[in-house]
Amino acid sequence: MFLTAMMAFLAVTVFSQITTGKVSYDVYLSSDNPQMSAYIEQMESSLMEIFFDGGKTRNDFFMGEMSTTHTISIQGEDTTLVLMDNMYLGKVALKVTENEEDESGEYSFKVKSVELIDGETKEVAGYQCKKAVVTYDNDFSTEVWYTEEIKPEHRVGQYLFEEIPGMPLEMTGKNFGMDMKIVAYEVSNKLSKRQINSLFSLEIPKGYTLKTVEELRQFGQN
Repeated sequence: MFLTAMMAFLAVTVFSQITTGKVSYDVYLSSDNPQMSAYIEQMESSLMEIFFDGGKTRNDFFMGEMSTTHTISIQGEDTTLVLMDNMYLGKVALKVTENEEDESGEYSFKVKSVELIDGETKEVAGYQCKKAVVTYDNDFSTEVWYTEEIKPEHRVGQYLFEEIPGMPLEMTGKNFGMDMKIVAYEVSNKLSKRQINSLFSLEIPKGYTLKTVEELRQFGQN
C-alpha cells in the first residue's frame, strides 16, 4: 500500500511539472558609477521573457530604448540564432556555433561552477524556490532562485542552466559595473501551436542583416 501511494505521488509530481510555457520578468539595473548610471537611464523599463517547449527555448530581452535581443536555441541544432535590434547596430542577425560561444566573451558567459544551496527557500511569483549560486569564468557570480515546479527540457544560455533542476525565477548579480536583478512576475503554462511555430523559427526575419561574430567583435573594437 505504501509503495503504491508513493508511486502515485511521484507520478503526480512529475506530471504537474510545467515543461511548456512562458515566464515574464522585470529587470532592475543600477550602478554606483555616475557614467554608468547615465547609461542605465536609457535602459529603464527593461523586461525579459523566456519561452520554452520541449527541446526549444527562446529568450527575449528588451533593454529599454537601447536594444532588443531575441535568442533562439533548439536541442540538436549546431547553431543558436541571435536577433538584435540595436540603436547603434541596427537590425543584426547572428548564427552562433558552440565553438563561437565558447571563444567569445562578448556574446556568452561560460559557467565555471554551479552550487545548489540546501536549506534556503523563498517564494517568487507564487512558486516555492530553492537557491543556487552560479560562478562564471570571469569570476562574477549570480544568485539564482529556481523552482522545480517549472522545468524546461532544454536549459542552455545565459539565464537557463543545465545544472539547475528547474526554472530560475529570480537572479541577482553584477557585471560590467552594473548591478542587475531579474524577477519573474508572471508564469504561463500554455503556448499555442501558432506561437510555437513562430517563436522558435530559425529563419532570419526580413530587415535583419546576417553578420558573423568576428564582424561584431571588430565593430566593438572600432
